[in-house]
Amino acid sequence: MVSKSIPKELQTPEICVDAIIELSDITPKFYRILKQMEPFGPENRKPVFMTENVRDNGFGKQVGSDKSHLKLNLFYGAEKRTFGAIGFGLGTKLAIVANDFDIVYSLSENTWNGNTSMQLELKDIR
Repeated sequence: MVSKSIPKELQTPEICVDAIIELSDITPKFYRILKQMEPFGPENRKPVFMTENVRDNGFGKQVGSDKSHLKLNLFYGAEKRTFGAIGFGLGTKLAIVANDFDIVYSLSENTWNGNTSMQLELKDIR
């Protein structure tokens, strides 16, 4: 009964973007400032950013035992600085990354084999 009374456009989940930035804005100093805002939780949500017109370096792939996640290496602009990105539950969107696309994400740290690096946690791509 409730789903019948709510308009269709209100039934689609929305992602609130805190700021539109360029990948070149993401520096170790920028990340240190974000970490000062911790701890994140229900009353203090992790900042969500949007970056437009990014590209995958061509090695994007579906990962996970059921291929439901998306692993990308993104670059932006003339400096071609690369950022690792993971999109949990976004594996079906692999075809989108063949051309320029927009991303919505949060920043996190990824530790693998003893190395820690900044990583983009993708919320959605278009």
